[in-house]
Amino acid sequence: MGLFANARTPHEHRLQAAAKTGDVTALESSLQTWREDSSVSPPTAFDLHMAAGIAITNNQAAALAYLLDQGSSVDNTLARQTAGKTGTECFDVLYDHGWRPESEPDGDAMPTIQMAIGNEEQLRWLLDHGANPNVPCARTNNVPLSRAARRGNVQTVDLLLRYGAVLKDSNALHAAASQKGSDDESIPMMQHLVDQSIDVNAVEFRHTKRTGHNNGILGTALHSAIRTGKPARVQWLLEHGAAGKIKNERGYGPLEWATECESSSEIVEVLRNAGCE
Repeated sequence: MGLFANARTPHEHRLQAAAKTGDVTALESSLQTWREDSSVSPPTAFDLHMAAGIAITNNQAAALAYLLDQGSSVDNTLARQTAGKTGTECFDVLYDHGWRPESEPDGDAMPTIQMAIGNEEQLRWLLDHGANPNVPCARTNNVPLSRAARRGNVQTVDLLLRYGAVLKDSNALHAAASQKGSDDESIPMMQHLVDQSIDVNAVEFRHTKRTGHNNGILGTALHSAIRTGKPARVQWLLEHGAAGKIKNERGYGPLEWATECESSSEIVEVLRNAGCE
């Protein structure tokens, strides 16, 4: 497939190629030629939006500005494409053209601020420009704090807290307990959250309507660590106040949950020694 396989006509191909390189003069020429060609339909807002996405993918802020001026819509789709790129110039352009960071979930799509977790420059920009530090993702049930905790980034957690992120109902401890990284990443994050007075025994909070993506079983951080199969995390949570008798939404206590999850004998032993049910 070609570089611009979505281009249906030579005009679209030239427009998208110019957007990729950031050549505004070429963009102007390609649009003028297209608009003057009476044998084809003129460029639509959709065509311009496609080219704007290509400009963002290649971090071409000037090309993006031109395409928005010419009629491309300004929306969360373009903002999400910007997240994770180097710098904030494309965010500046989108903002100058009327886009504002999401304050509520946008369908099942991940909010822009969550996609920028891991890019401190962009995260700061979004927070400085009004991004909601608590906006949930309907698809994953994450909020920015839980996404940062899952990545093991203490500095990002602290930044979000300074901008008003709320620990209560954030599920950040659950995220840290169930992250796929090593215990050397998970446990320091759990310690940091406990130091911030997070509730060790909070049952995971459902932020948005249950969907096919976020239909996991809600329980405590201890349930999360058990399901992840990490005995050191289970031990740590028990040593830091995790209760051994709280049931998850299916009615399983920690020891029962370990049986349901076919946990290792090491996890079962840790739970039994702590008097869990």
